[in-house]
Amino acid sequence: MNQPTAEDVRWLDAAVRFASPYLGTTADNPAVAALVVDPIDQMLIARAVTARGGRPHAEYLALEAAGYDAGGRTLYVTLEPCHHWGRTPPCVDAVIRSGIMRVVIGTGDPDPRTAGESIKRLESAGVEVILANHEPSRRHHAGHAMRQRAGRPFVTVKLAVSADGMIGRPDIGNVAITGEPARQWTHMQRAFADAVMIGGATARLDDPQLTVRIPGMEQRTPLRVILAGADGIGRDVNLIGGFTGYRTAIIAETAAPVDAPVSVEVIRVAGEDGRPDLVAALQALGTKGIQNLLVEPGARLADALLTANLVDRFALLTSPVVIGLAGLQASADGPITDWLDAAGLIEVDHQPLGEDMVTLYERTEPVFD
Repeated sequence: MNQPTAEDVRWLDAAVRFASPYLGTTADNPAVAALVVDPIDQMLIARAVTARGGRPHAEYLALEAAGYDAGGRTLYVTLEPCHHWGRTPPCVDAVIRSGIMRVVIGTGDPDPRTAGESIKRLESAGVEVILANHEPSRRHHAGHAMRQRAGRPFVTVKLAVSADGMIGRPDIGNVAITGEPARQWTHMQRAFADAVMIGGATARLDDPQLTVRIPGMEQRTPLRVILAGADGIGRDVNLIGGFTGYRTAIIAETAAPVDAPVSVEVIRVAGEDGRPDLVAALQALGTKGIQNLLVEPGARLADALLTANLVDRFALLTSPVVIGLAGLQASADGPITDWLDAAGLIEVDHQPLGEDMVTLYERTEPVFD
């Protein structure tokens, strides 16, 4: 199999940029981008991304838009085209019928129904295939890969910490630590997630809405999830008792007390001492098609996720605000960066958000166990 050219990489980069805003909109299917390109003059003929709700797929839509002009062209796709029948026919068949002569794939599909079979099918039909092992495509589809390989979502933890290492106060709910640019950044991360989760203690103390409050993007509010502890959860929490029209779910241990209206889904999982098992909780979300999960935890849930090796990306928002000695510590065991280092997470990016800073930490290799 040949290696991708510089032009191939450029088009795959463009495909990922095109697909990225659609994360969180394609239900249990990955947000794939497909570009049909003239290989002679390097001109874009058609492009598409997986439709809202997950169907039709990007390849079908791009080829339909290109029509007869697809013949003899190159198809760039961020993920290996599907090989199986579902609610729609296999995309690999549509590629072959279109007359596409060359397919450049960003990353392979770990779904066992595809997993290299589409590449074999294309090659047997005389189509040249390049598997680029394109890092931006791999990162873009990390949620899909995690769900296929580990049965759980890709987990991003977001934690805002004051200059003195605090995340709030025990006597005051929802302390403002970061400024407006950081809050807007958080809302955008929610918009790109399939679900956002908090612990029961955070639900009671902060009583958050967990909605996307960016004008024009309110409909991008993801599934809101409360991970209930041994004390259970009830209607006194805004997410449970208040009506917003947004989907809400509770994950609780089998015997934990839960008082919720029928509009709130209750997901029961195994656990111990009234607390749900974290792996079981995440896998329960995986079975519901959740690919990318944003967790906005308190210190206890953040520590539990890190200790269980279940954090794939950590977004640390640091602020110049000082809370004081009466605050709740982000970590009782020293600087939070030591906490992240011990969990095998390394800094990969940072950027200012007004007076605040967001630093992203990731694993050097994803954990699929």
